[in-house]
Amino acid sequence: MLFSVAAACAFAAGSSAFITGTDDIPLIGPSFLSNVDLSNSQHFQDAKSEFSNRIEELFTSGELNRTDLVFAVDIFSANTNGSIHNYFHVGEGQEEVLTSGRLDFDTIGRLGSVSKLFTAYALVAEAGMEVFSHPVTRYFPELRGNSSSTPPNRIHWDEITVGALASHQAGTGGVGDFFLKNAQTPEKITTECKQQPPELRGIKLTRLSTKAFVSFLRDEKRPVMPAFRNALYSDAGYSLLGHVLARITGQSYPDSMQKILFGPLGMNSTTAKPPTGPNLNAINRYLVDNTSSWNIDVQVTAPSGGIFSSLTDMRKVGLSILNSELISPATTRAWMKPLSGTGSLVELVGAPWEINRLTIPATPGSNRTRVCDLYTKAGGNGDYTAVLGLSPDHGIGFSILVAGSTASSARWPIRQAIGEIFVPAAERAAAANALENLTGTFVDEKSEHTNITLSFEDGKPGLGLDSFYVEGQDSRHLLLGASKPSDIIMRVYPTGPSLASSSLAELYRTRGTLRVSHRFVAQRPPAPPRASAEGGEGLFENYFAWMNIGFNGPLDELIFEIEDGKLVSVTVVGAELVLKRVD
Repeated sequence: MLFSVAAACAFAAGSSAFITGTDDIPLIGPSFLSNVDLSNSQHFQDAKSEFSNRIEELFTSGELNRTDLVFAVDIFSANTNGSIHNYFHVGEGQEEVLTSGRLDFDTIGRLGSVSKLFTAYALVAEAGMEVFSHPVTRYFPELRGNSSSTPPNRIHWDEITVGALASHQAGTGGVGDFFLKNAQTPEKITTECKQQPPELRGIKLTRLSTKAFVSFLRDEKRPVMPAFRNALYSDAGYSLLGHVLARITGQSYPDSMQKILFGPLGMNSTTAKPPTGPNLNAINRYLVDNTSSWNIDVQVTAPSGGIFSSLTDMRKVGLSILNSELISPATTRAWMKPLSGTGSLVELVGAPWEINRLTIPATPGSNRTRVCDLYTKAGGNGDYTAVLGLSPDHGIGFSILVAGSTASSARWPIRQAIGEIFVPAAERAAAANALENLTGTFVDEKSEHTNITLSFEDGKPGLGLDSFYVEGQDSRHLLLGASKPSDIIMRVYPTGPSLASSSLAELYRTRGTLRVSHRFVAQRPPAPPRASAEGGEGLFENYFAWMNIGFNGPLDELIFEIEDGKLVSVTVVGAELVLKRVD
């Protein structure tokens, strides 16, 4: 059973009226394999039309300023390793900000704090995840020895790790106080601050060397909170993180980024300084507004918000992460994890991922939802904003570049539309693929009475393990390590490529032979009520699915062998059986 894009949007919006968690709690991660070519999916075609309609509604309602804005959107897929949808808008009269006379995939804008994601990616690629455990003073010993004798007034740098900076848990706060400390105000210019607050406009910045910045952090910067107390957004922390990277490489921050990230990925449009040149393809708002942030170049804070890039290069970054091109699959999985919570149930913090915990229908048309984590990073430099997002569950990503006097607010409804429309569309496509290509009965070639049946059920996440017979005897209980049959319910979820070191990209292929491990979650009816936050009752969840996976070693493991998208055999690992498709 399929359902409309509008219904998908309603559920994906996360309104509490629609949050009714499925009784079959899946593992975090995909419910179904995402080896689907979305460019050929009718669900995705419908989503494209819905997105265009949504943008038009946002123009009509005034949430987006039709004439003021220039923006570009790219949806990309690890399955095709390319763009699968795009949307470009140039407001009436805004053509003159386009230096090449066109807006396309290679047009450059400012990324603002999306720069933080690039900085963290380069750091992990260069030094590995282990660098997160290193004390910052290992790279900046000059941060030791605060001059203040009153501990609450100064940051305790010997308590702060590189990982604390990367996950916004160092308590270092913003850079506005540093700018004000090192400023004169005779000329009308703007600063490179993320939100460009009015109190910092008209400031001329001087003496902004790395040495001055580090001295300020050591001797004058007051902690916002103690390290690891809370995740608190920190431009100061990420500015310092970029200089940590520079010390590790022995090169400047721009040269380090070119060596580690921009060069290897072929990011020809991306720089850590305002781009120049006779054939420049960019959105330069300084041509129409001399208060634009386009020409602002403060290298001290460039790692936090000073990178310029295009949709093409943002796509290269996103796909390289999903495909583990620069870092190992294990490092990719380690990096793409929450490192802190927030005061919200649906917003987590990584390094520097802004992880949006979406609730989407468990299957098309269902009023039961499952959790899907969307890994994003947003940024803004006054009249420029940007967002880069990835959905590992579905192998898709998106990038947004926005310019205009209303750019700061415009990125959010565009991001909302993408999340509400394209993520559920990818989920529907994966569910339809599971029904068509993964369900069926699989039989032992030596005995037709030894077989397993996998099914798809509306409203249920994952595949159903309907039956498992060995020589005609119901043997599902053997997969649980039990001695006799029971009325247990089993649902099957993908847990990754059958080779532990394989890339996430293996999960997105539609051609060739693919072997993917699955594990089943067992549940005895009736199901206990979900917590009230999931549409049930009471404070606590009374499900313990994640605690029981692999409890009896490989007994709960199935390996799917898929050829050109079709499941052809199932290996029941614990029973040492290879069962072949018969229907």
